[in-house]
Amino acid sequence: MTKEKINFRQARDFTETFNVSIKFLRQNFKMFFQCLILIAGPFVLMSAIAGAFYQSHAISMMSLAKLGSNVNAFSRIIDQFGWTYAIFIIATIVASLMMVNTVFSFMIIYNEKGPEEITMNEVSTKVIKNIGNVLSIFLSFTFTTILILVVIVGIIIGISSGVPALGILLVFLLVIGLMIVLPPIMWLLSAMYLVKMNEGISVSESFTKTKDALRGNFWWTWVIFVGAGIAVMIANFAFALPQAAYQMVLMFTRLKGSTDEVSVSFLIVATVCTFCTTTLYSVMHVISGFHYFSLAEKNDGKGLLERIDEIGTTPTNNVEQHF
Repeated sequence: MTKEKINFRQARDFTETFNVSIKFLRQNFKMFFQCLILIAGPFVLMSAIAGAFYQSHAISMMSLAKLGSNVNAFSRIIDQFGWTYAIFIIATIVASLMMVNTVFSFMIIYNEKGPEEITMNEVSTKVIKNIGNVLSIFLSFTFTTILILVVIVGIIIGISSGVPALGILLVFLLVIGLMIVLPPIMWLLSAMYLVKMNEGISVSESFTKTKDALRGNFWWTWVIFVGAGIAVMIANFAFALPQAAYQMVLMFTRLKGSTDEVSVSFLIVATVCTFCTTTLYSVMHVISGFHYFSLAEKNDGKGLLERIDEIGTTPTNNVEQHF
């Protein structure tokens, strides 16, 4: 049976955005997750293994024997953020970038050719071509974020040194502000990858196009991204529960004074659970992609113009045209 192509450039409301994302995943389930597992999967697996070793290292420091040694508490805190933590962070960043690259490469090929034409080789080739685009967005965003954080922290420290109460108030307002602006910012970053990869424009142009799409749709984006995040977190709970339960048992035994090394079984459970939860976050990028195309269509109406131009030509299979 021929699969009907989903129209990306169509204005959608909250429910329609979630429905079309689920429809896309169901329609392309086999090939989509094959690409994730075989292309991004090795990097996600390395991240999961690094995370398991880091958690193992952290748990091993919970024994009463080690806590009661001559090493002070500050050294214990430093040990929590040693080389195992650094490797974990680096591996997580690489896995995240490969994940977003694979998801959007798949969506771009789907939008160009339809579901029947997608192959693993084509997706992997697209991923390789887009490594530079993904790195440019990541490095630019990271540099900008660090610069903004340095300025904010400097302002808070300067004010706190003079008026401590005002400094505490600023920190409180900053936390509230992050709760408001962080979801749309995270969506903007995700959509920037898609725009850069899809159109091959500069980082600044990608930011401008994404920002223009967000203008006037801030709260709408906030609701969609928070709703998607909650849904993914609930789904991830099933994968994270075995690891959390196992970890609580190990920490309890450490507080009882056990000095045994963390078992290999915990490393396996932690690796498998982390791999599954990380892979599931690909759904967030799919929803971000459809939301961007929806906002872009509301702004420029190119999708409608393309469908008007197609009148009188050979029709293409489009799932949206059958409803």
